[in-house]
Amino acid sequence: YLFRTRDFGKTWESLVSSAQVGESNYTLAVAQDPEEPKLLFLGAENGLFVSIDEGRNWTKWTNDFPAGVPVMDLVIHPREHDLVIGTFGRAIWVLDDIRPLRELAKSGESAMAGVVKVFPAPDAFLASVQQPSGPRFEADAIFNGQNRPLGARITYAMNKPEEKKEEKVTAKPDTKSGKKTAEAPAAKPESKGDKGAVKYDSVKLEIVNGKGEVINTIRQKAPEDNGMQRMTWNLTEKSERQPSREKPREGQGGGGGFGGFGGTQVLPGTYKLRLSYGGQKDSTMVSVKADPRSDAPVSILEERFAMTKGLQKLTKVTSLATERLRESKEVVEDFEKRIKDSKRKDLKEASDKTKAMKDTINLVFDYILGKEDKRQGIVRSPDPSRYSYVQTAQQYVGRSRNLVSETDHRVMKHAEDKIAEIVSRVNAFYETAWPAYKAAMEKVELSPFKAYEPLKQN
Repeated sequence: YLFRTRDFGKTWESLVSSAQVGESNYTLAVAQDPEEPKLLFLGAENGLFVSIDEGRNWTKWTNDFPAGVPVMDLVIHPREHDLVIGTFGRAIWVLDDIRPLRELAKSGESAMAGVVKVFPAPDAFLASVQQPSGPRFEADAIFNGQNRPLGARITYAMNKPEEKKEEKVTAKPDTKSGKKTAEAPAAKPESKGDKGAVKYDSVKLEIVNGKGEVINTIRQKAPEDNGMQRMTWNLTEKSERQPSREKPREGQGGGGGFGGFGGTQVLPGTYKLRLSYGGQKDSTMVSVKADPRSDAPVSILEERFAMTKGLQKLTKVTSLATERLRESKEVVEDFEKRIKDSKRKDLKEASDKTKAMKDTINLVFDYILGKEDKRQGIVRSPDPSRYSYVQTAQQYVGRSRNLVSETDHRVMKHAEDKIAEIVSRVNAFYETAWPAYKAAMEKVELSPFKAYEPLKQN
């Protein structure tokens, strides 16, 4: 039972029925939003229910919440705007940021009428976190409560239009001649492959800084169901692709997915979140703030931000070097295959030069990234590679909130010196060894055309 009075107890009206919350379902707690009275939360024996119309209709809440757990108590946090849920047997749960539900209760269905709608984003904090004391790696039967994702939370609503079904061709009688004539079929909706067709398969979030620059882009597969959705930006700029021997897969590295893993953490400030879906855009602003538990001045964050950006530049030039080496190796391997397929004995010298060039390129890779280790599992490389000095500097510079120390400057100088060595080695390769190989191979005749003997009938 749940009753409400508007006249200090003279009359009462029922707000729930068994048809809405289920048969034999006890109501245990209720909370009315202090800012939007139409928004109600109901704790019952078999779960949590939400109403956006003052209790006329109830919807069972099952998003990231156990469907059948008894809800014993409900509190709306006045500062965080979170719904805190006390359950029987499943501990305490928190529904983060109910402000989108407030807007839905205030504006009704019009708040979600468009193709895409972005709700106001709560403040985001550059939180400093550390692993709690205990096991280094969690194993079976070790309890660990689930925390909300770090970074900026973006709540949006999406509405993919229903696809129009193609109408069947039907014949209708001609009133003049008495014969049946076929009606023209309805136009087909544009498919994904049609040029200029509106696509609803992905969601794109662009983060824009105060200068109007897009500093990160997050692309995700669009959820299958329409309605209210959430995604997270981890408060970093787009990352530079890491140097590698292997060609990156499509969409790998440099931004994407979770906001550019390894990118530079942004400074406190106001950023625009621009969401695109189905050819439509909507945006909101988010305020990024420093960790309130830290007393580090903004000047320290700015200095470390500048140093981290410098390390990203070192990563970028190293990645460009390995990209060029991969392209050159592909050319060499193509020559190697064509020489082998030709089965010509006069190409032995070209074959030897090709093998030597492939070995030279691999040595340059080793010079940058260290010797390739093909062991499986958790392994340790005893010798640091030249590029690993950049990664070490990123750990020192990026993780601390203290004054920049001599150690920070020292690891930064080491990284700069090692990348200078890489640049010198790669430039020397393309100034000497590669042009000589290119000139030699351009003289080799390796036509893709085969010579065919005349056909004989007998």
